[in-house]
Amino acid sequence: MSVVSEPARILVVEDEEPIREGLVSLFEGQGLPVVAVDDGPSALARASRERFALIVLDWMLPGISGLEVLRRLRERGDPTPVLVLTARGAEDDVVAGLEAGADDYVTKPFGVRELLARAKGLLRRPRVEVEGATRVAQRRIGEVELDLDAHEVRWAGGCVRLTTRESDLLAHLATHAPRFVPREELLVEVWGYRDGSVRTRTVDVHVQQLRAKLRAVPGGDAWIGTARGRGYRFEVA
Repeated sequence: MSVVSEPARILVVEDEEPIREGLVSLFEGQGLPVVAVDDGPSALARASRERFALIVLDWMLPGISGLEVLRRLRERGDPTPVLVLTARGAEDDVVAGLEAGADDYVTKPFGVRELLARAKGLLRRPRVEVEGATRVAQRRIGEVELDLDAHEVRWAGGCVRLTTRESDLLAHLATHAPRFVPREELLVEVWGYRDGSVRTRTVDVHVQQLRAKLRAVPGGDAWIGTARGRGYRFEVA
């Protein structure tokens, strides 16, 4: 007997009714079931008792902000991919969201194709192994121990916690060292996009945040190199 898988369910959290209804219509038009709520407490309540494949989360919400919703989800171990909707030019919101565990972001006003491409990308599971290469998850670099399955970089007297996306990003770079890894490949292999042509700065922002954390690690400020037009690479021999 064949088993028919159910379409991935999406939780939309948006307090502006026209945008919320537009998102529901957009996803349902793609055959994706949607649950929509208009505030932070409702989002946390639904996410605690139901499983979703993706959460589309507005930043400015009544009751509890989108940032606080995201923090609480991650604190209780919810790994559901989160796509944040934020105001154009709100760079601080983007940084705070990625630090709290957001997987990607879209700035308002957004295009339908752009939003749909980002959402579909996050609905796909990123691959953790690539043909011809085994994912690097544990490694010792001098006094430093990488445990990327546990999302930690540890050394005597210190520990840096990484988000899931930062861990996957660092693991992919370490796996493919010493070559430079283009942004397009990272979008496909780490973020799960169908191809790397989608326009987003999420890779660069995540690398920026990862580098900021690694500055606290002995020698970590030299781990990630950049070459214009070629991408990023893990610099540790």
